[in-house]
Amino acid sequence: MLSQEFINKMQARLLEERERVEAEIKKLKTPEEPMDNPDIEDLSNDATEDLLEEQLLAVHKNILAKIDDALLRIKDGTYGRCLICGAEISEEDLAKEPWAEHCRSCKK
Repeated sequence: MLSQEFINKMQARLLEERERVEAEIKKLKTPEEPMDNPDIEDLSNDATEDLLEEQLLAVHKNILAKIDDALLRIKDGTYGRCLICGAEISEEDLAKEPWAEHCRSCKK
């Protein structure tokens, strides 16, 4: 069973990570300055960057949702339990990824 000290530590990490991810999302959503007289290469590079930023935004939104879910699990007392089988997720796995939802067996 996870100690309250460990859960508090993970909660602090989740809140810090939440702030960082929200800042990244805000940065990605900030409109770019328009280019003066862009050539075809500029437009091509800009389009490629836009696609990459859209993908990165989706990844950040997914992580933010997982962080929020983990914070809710802390609140309701189910943090550190696999969402599939209910087994305890190891402290090692939670330390690597505080929003982990599955034990090692169910991850496979």
